[in-house]
Amino acid sequence: GVRQVVSGHPAVGITPVRLAAILRDAEEADPTAYLELAEEMEEKDTHYRSVLATRKNQVVGLEIVVDSASDSSEHVRHADMVRAWLDRDELREELFDIQDALGKGFSCTEIIWDTSGREWLPERLEWRDPRWFEFAREDGRTLQLRTESGLQPLHPFKYISHVHRSKSGLPIRGGLARVCVWFWLFKNLDLKGWIQLAEVFGMPIRLGRYG
Repeated sequence: GVRQVVSGHPAVGITPVRLAAILRDAEEADPTAYLELAEEMEEKDTHYRSVLATRKNQVVGLEIVVDSASDSSEHVRHADMVRAWLDRDELREELFDIQDALGKGFSCTEIIWDTSGREWLPERLEWRDPRWFEFAREDGRTLQLRTESGLQPLHPFKYISHVHRSKSGLPIRGGLARVCVWFWLFKNLDLKGWIQLAEVFGMPIRLGRYG
């Protein structure tokens, strides 16, 4: 279907009342504004972005170990094939994108398959905009694809779904953005007030007279 690439900017002129409505909509109706706000938090708050990047890079830097299911020749061959595929320079960037779930609560990475040979192998992993997905209304846990005809189940062997569990409960409420967003709002409003003060600080007092 037609998918919007350009993101909205719910952080512009945001108030506590507006933020509360965004959080309610995320768990009850439409998480689009919440996901866009989480994206803006990473762009506007240097400390929040630094902490997320530290967590992501720690995971990306871990050594990947592949063990065969048994000592049989077939299982050893399978393990060697997986090791060979993982030994790619692009894998680090793909793992970084999968960690997008840390802030937003979930991420979906599409597996692009190479079907030209006898054995099908993943050609690459593509990060997909989380606004294209939504948790099923029935259980709040099953990720589905948003289409023009409604929510559709994810095709098998097509996506890597990463749900970040920083707490128990609904996955949409498990991202770090949900915890930090109120502190981000108050800090954002505080900085806005200081900048307004800096614009006029030190200027002569303006005195107006009227009848």
